Order: sequence, then C-alpha cells, then structure tokens
Amino acid sequence: MRAYRIFNLVVLGFLLYVLVFTLVSPVLTEQFPAITGCYYKELTGDPCPFCGLTRDMNAILKGGKEHDRINTGFQLFLAIYVFECIIRITLLLLSRRFTGKTLPVIDIGIHSVLAVIILLAMNTV
Repeated sequence: MRAYRIFNLVVLGFLLYVLVFTLVSPVLTEQFPAITGCYYKELTGDPCPFCGLTRDMNAILKGGKEHDRINTGFQLFLAIYVFECIIRITLLLLSRRFTGKTLPVIDIGIHSVLAVIILLAMNTV
C-alpha cells in the first residue's frame, strides 16, 4: 500500500506541474520565445495533441474575450484533469484506511472506464 500511496503522490505532483506550468508559461513565452515553441509542430508542420492547451488554460485563468474561444479538445482535457485530481486525492485519502489490493483494483477499473469514455469522446470531437 505504501507504493500505491507514492504512486498517487507522483501523479498528483504531475497534475500540479501542469497547473504551475500553465501559470508560468506566458512569462516563459514572453522572455524566451525560441524555446517555448512546439517542437513537434516545427518538425512535422502539424499541431501536436497538446497544441493550444496552455493557451486555453490561460484564457480560463485570466477570463476575458479569449475564454469564448476554447476548443472542445480542451474542454475534454479540463474535465479529465479535474476528474483525475479528485480521484487521486480520494484514493490517496482512502489508502490510509484500507489495506490490500482493493484500491488499486478500483483505480484500474475507474481508469479503464475513463479510457473508454475518452476514446468515445475523441471520435466526436
């Protein structure tokens, strides 16, 4: 169960990193425009799956006119992000009370269903 708690803390750390990076990204783009570009887009000419996510997250955090232009891919990302934060915190808190392999099995089940929902939603986006 200790390893499972560490796993949940690592995932929560990554989720926090995404939020902090979004807040710091406008400053980085302004100060270092050459380094903050999308290398995938530069190499292939096609936008990567994450192109625009930082811009859309900043639009939500700042509000204003840009908030109206959020794409549906970002809406799906934001819903998954919030859901994942809630699930990770809940499982982390529950891991202190429960022992055994019950929570990891529940975790795998929840994320299997989530993966199916994401795949179905991506076909409609």
